[in-house]
Amino acid sequence: MKVNDTALGQLVAAGPQRSGGTNDKAQASATEPRERISVPSASDTSVVRAAESAAASTRAQRVQEIISAVKSGQYYPSPQQIANQLVSEAEIAAKLRAMLS
Repeated sequence: MKVNDTALGQLVAAGPQRSGGTNDKAQASATEPRERISVPSASDTSVVRAAESAAASTRAQRVQEIISAVKSGQYYPSPQQIANQLVSEAEIAAKLRAMLS
């Protein structure tokens, strides 16, 4: 069943349907959504760590390629790109400090 904005609006406007009996609490808990929490298993954690290490090695390789290209004169980084990246990193650091304060 597809839910579009109109149908969703009608459901929200109608509110939960409850009868006036003594079993209201049981009916409410049966119709209300429940939160689900999943705990990562050991295999999930190992997959994440493998992906992190692969990304780190790929990044290190790319950094070395850029360093050698700059040293050989084949790569000229744009001053605008450098400034934008510095500002971006400073903004992220400031936001993190504000969140942790």
